[in-house]
Amino acid sequence: MKILAANFFMKAKKLFAFFVLLVGSSSLKAESNDYAIPIVKNGKSPYVIFVGTGAGVAEKKAALLLQNYIYKISGCKLPTSTVKTSGVFSIKKSINIKNPDGFTIITKGSDINIEGGADKGCIYAVISLLEQYLGCRYYSKSYKVIPKSINISLPAINFSDQPKNYCRIVYFNEKVDEEYLDWNRLNMADEYFADGYYVHTFHYLVPPKENFLPHPEYFSLVNGRRVTNQLCLTNPEVLRLVIAKLEKDIPLQPGKLYWSVSQNDNNTYCTCENCEKVKLAEGSPAGTIIRFVNEVAKHFPKKIISTLAYQYSRHALKITRPAANVQVMLCTIEVNRSQPIEQDPGSQSFVKDITDWGKICNNIYLWDYVIDFAHSISPFPNLHVLQPNIQFFYKNQARMHFQQANTSTGLEFSELKVYLISRLVWNPDINVSKAIDEFLIGYYGKASPFIKNYINRMQTGLIKSGDRLDIYEHPLVHRNGFLSLANVNKYNDFFDQAEVAVRDDSARLIHVKISRLPLQYAMMEIGKTDIFGTRGWYIERNNQLQVEERMKRIMEDFNNICIKASVPYINESRLSPKLYYEASKRLLDIEVNGNYAFRKKVTSNALPSPDNSNGDLSILTNGVKGGSDYKVQWIGWQGTDFNLEIDMQHSVRPTAIAISSLWDPSGWILHPASISCLVSNDGKKYIPIGKIFTEGDQQKENINREFEFKLSGAAFRYVKLEVKSTLVLPFWHGSAGMKSWVFVDEIVVR
Repeated sequence: MKILAANFFMKAKKLFAFFVLLVGSSSLKAESNDYAIPIVKNGKSPYVIFVGTGAGVAEKKAALLLQNYIYKISGCKLPTSTVKTSGVFSIKKSINIKNPDGFTIITKGSDINIEGGADKGCIYAVISLLEQYLGCRYYSKSYKVIPKSINISLPAINFSDQPKNYCRIVYFNEKVDEEYLDWNRLNMADEYFADGYYVHTFHYLVPPKENFLPHPEYFSLVNGRRVTNQLCLTNPEVLRLVIAKLEKDIPLQPGKLYWSVSQNDNNTYCTCENCEKVKLAEGSPAGTIIRFVNEVAKHFPKKIISTLAYQYSRHALKITRPAANVQVMLCTIEVNRSQPIEQDPGSQSFVKDITDWGKICNNIYLWDYVIDFAHSISPFPNLHVLQPNIQFFYKNQARMHFQQANTSTGLEFSELKVYLISRLVWNPDINVSKAIDEFLIGYYGKASPFIKNYINRMQTGLIKSGDRLDIYEHPLVHRNGFLSLANVNKYNDFFDQAEVAVRDDSARLIHVKISRLPLQYAMMEIGKTDIFGTRGWYIERNNQLQVEERMKRIMEDFNNICIKASVPYINESRLSPKLYYEASKRLLDIEVNGNYAFRKKVTSNALPSPDNSNGDLSILTNGVKGGSDYKVQWIGWQGTDFNLEIDMQHSVRPTAIAISSLWDPSGWILHPASISCLVSNDGKKYIPIGKIFTEGDQQKENINREFEFKLSGAAFRYVKLEVKSTLVLPFWHGSAGMKSWVFVDEIVVR
């Protein structure tokens, strides 16, 4: 743990180290001068922390937490004792507090009595005491504020609190300190769910690698053929296998209550005759799932069997009711994030679903999504919908919450969103504006007014545009809305002012710079789609393409801050800043001079998808290579082979022909199985030059791959590239058997 210092950049071995801000003060006084209990005076105290001899782990942890923070504030270490006297902090578990995380703090004379519920009530009580009465804050995984004083006093206290939701999870993509979780009153999934049994467990329960070839009937029938996407839940042998697997695994983790039996992460399901009958009877594909899970639950009455109401299974059932020990995980993946769900006309289907599930199930686990998965570092102004959505979930019987938020360093307002969401899932009715202001002031210091202006203008821009906010969208979607050129220029003004305001505060300065990364990312990505335009990466002068230096500076600054702050990745697919930087640099590696294919016409025997780069084949010869995102400077074909032909317009003698492909399994995109190169003088009779294969099953590949064919120097006019696709996704993929994509970019004839 490092003390905040002005020469931090010079001394710190790692920029994003652990900070404690020590606020200079001679004393921490009670909130009211009418009555004050002196705890520490001139660095000394008569107080002890009483914990009974039968105290459990939570009470002992709460006592240690209180002791540590009193010491950090004042330099005075209060002793602990198992003998109760007067003048004590008394910490104990109480059977009278029914909520396991609830607590009370009551002063009686000179004593401060802390009582907590059976789980973490005592811990949360101490944290509340430190926050509300001693001014301590834990703003992020790496930034605390602890006031410094040799004198501490407390007012008369009679305070109690308890959470509205008994499970409160905000998803963290990397290991986080347990104390940080406690300060945010958060749980982790492994507190409830067995290891390996959280979600998407069908492949784990009945592994396709072992079962598909001998028993394809165990798996889903899709479009007339068996594929490994899901299980056939009306097959009695599948039920037998699942029960047998759980009978083997449950004794290995006897303390775990929740066991997931849930669909794989794809949007298909079995359409065999028996499964279809159930679907029609129940009015939802969830019919086969709930009936199946109910049967599993019968065999394990002391466990809770959890399953998903997700994508195709989101609609509730007409007939069957989930068993008492069945949990339904209801997911909001499709809804719009620019408006509160309950008010959004486009989200009324979900409103009906949660209402319907609430009528038939009293064990709903709400899985919400509050980030852009495809571009997690991109601006995503959804702060204004967090409270109304969480209030809406609570109103509809959801008491367990999984908020899939962007918690990694560098992702869009990750620290603020964890701080805010954690407080909302504890109490959906908090004063959100007050919570945001408190965070901004504590985390950004003098830069906070400018960060708040940025947040407000972005939110206003989104609402004014009327645009939908989607969890898989590209920043390009909002180039005429909240990411318009005028708005982006204003956002940069705010950040410029913010950086000036904290230029002498190294900790807050890096907070500002990290928070600027999403804006820089959006500028770069929009520029890639407007490659030669006013917001693009290139200027064309005298038929020559020149890199726009401003964009190059943004890219370098983005990369440098990511390195200094140890930003781990920038999207759900765990694309690292390093790989993103290298992929973006491909844009700067234009091949115009000496490239016979530059701006030559490309034809194909199979039309590409119009959803990517408008299916415009001309981008294959515009001199610019694609990066890491298939939506920018790439075109794609799904589930088919295809040929590409180029007419050089005259005979040429190049030394090499090259084409690149993209790999992004989360988008069902694989490198081609092979590419063959042929050349011709008349466009009719082609001579093969070579064939390059992609070896292996493509579980691990480079994002970009170049297929280069060396030439002997013979003359030709036409080039044909025969691209063979994998056609379907391989066995290891979560959507194995579905049609795979091939994406290619720049064709170069050097």
